[in-house]
Order: sequence, then structure tokens, then C-alpha cells
Amino acid sequence: MSRALHTGPFSHILCWVDGSAEACRAAEYAAQLARRLGAELSFLAIGQETGPGAGFEDYARIEHVSEPMTPLVETDTRACLSQAVTLAAEAGVEHAAQIVQTGSVTTAICAAARAQAADLVVVRNREAGFVARLLTASVSETLTKNCDFAVLSVR
Repeated sequence: MSRALHTGPFSHILCWVDGSAEACRAAEYAAQLARRLGAELSFLAIGQETGPGAGFEDYARIEHVSEPMTPLVETDTRACLSQAVTLAAEAGVEHAAQIVQTGSVTTAICAAARAQAADLVVVRNREAGFVARLLTASVSETLTKNCDFAVLSVR
């Protein structure tokens, strides 16, 4: 979407999708919000780095391959990412970006948000048990403490 259409407090929304039902609902919410605000929208999936196998370095040298290998994204996550872009188009958000990063969840989200100049990050909120809440911080809590943008957790 054009920046000229921007009408709200946020100009670029980044939504993390991980293949869960909660993440797919968060993607739909992010698409509706981006449309209402006239904001740009990007969807982020986090993949695993695919390291070169045995003999790859020789093959790469012989074939002159210098491109990094594409991160491996799980099937559920890839489907959620594709669905998110479709939902965005149906909501009237043109040109929603698809981004694949590697690394820990919070590090990848922060890096992608900075690279996209996102000022709002939408993440899924998965219900955690009492013990899990005591032992670990949620993604949204960690992002709020460590990154320079607003975080919206959608259930």
C-alpha cells in the first residue's frame, strides 16, 4: 500500500506466523488492522538455517554457487504464511510482503521489524499453563522489553 494512504498511528505492521491456529488468526487480525490504518503489512516466518552437506563446498566451488541456501520452513508455517497473504489481499491490503528469517524467535522478529521499519508487531498469544508462565517469558513480553516498537498479542 502506498504511504500516501496512511491514516493511523502505525505505518508498517509486521505479523509473525508460525503455523499455529493462533498465528493464522493473528495474521487475519493484522490484515484487517493494516487495511483500516492504511499501513503497509509484512508477514514473517522463521525457518531453520540449512547448512551445506558433505561435499557441498566442492560442488559450490565447481558450479560457482555463492548464494546462501534458502531457510527451511515447516509445512504448517509455509501454509499459514501463504494463507496470511491471501487474507491480506481479500482484506484489501495490496502487496503484503513475505519474509523468512532464521534465528531465535525474538531475535528474528526484532531484526525483521527493524529491516522493514515496522512500528507495530503482531504476534499470536498461545495460552500457557501456570508453570510455563512462571518459568519462561512470552514472546510478546520479551519483544516489549528488548525491541523498539509496539507489540500487539492476539488470541
